[in-house]
Amino acid sequence: MIDFMKFDVMLLDDIIANVDLKPAESDKPYVINFIEGFNKQFSPNPEGYITKVELEKWLKWRVFPETRVNTDQLLAALGLNSYNRWAIIRKTHGVMADDEIWLRFKGETLQHRDVTLRKSLYYPDDKNDFNN
Repeated sequence: MIDFMKFDVMLLDDIIANVDLKPAESDKPYVINFIEGFNKQFSPNPEGYITKVELEKWLKWRVFPETRVNTDQLLAALGLNSYNRWAIIRKTHGVMADDEIWLRFKGETLQHRDVTLRKSLYYPDDKNDFNN
């Protein structure tokens, strides 16, 4: 079973952070960063609670903007009726075309090759991929 309240922040196939959105002991999300000094890390501290504002700021960076010209087509392709940042993240795993960061929810066994938008760049010898 996939738990959307807990996820790993991935850089390619490496875990760079763990996030628990609803830890038992607090109503604030809890983050453990495994790297420091990275401009795209989840929070500035190695470990601890973050505010919901910090969470929203980071998640906003992982989705297309609501004002994008083809938002309606993108939402339809995702099977969504309205713009909801968290619903988009759950569907796209926070994958963006300009970096290798993505989210793997607890219970998933996905790898970078399963979610990347640029499969032919990273996995050019993958003969089973018809999207190259």
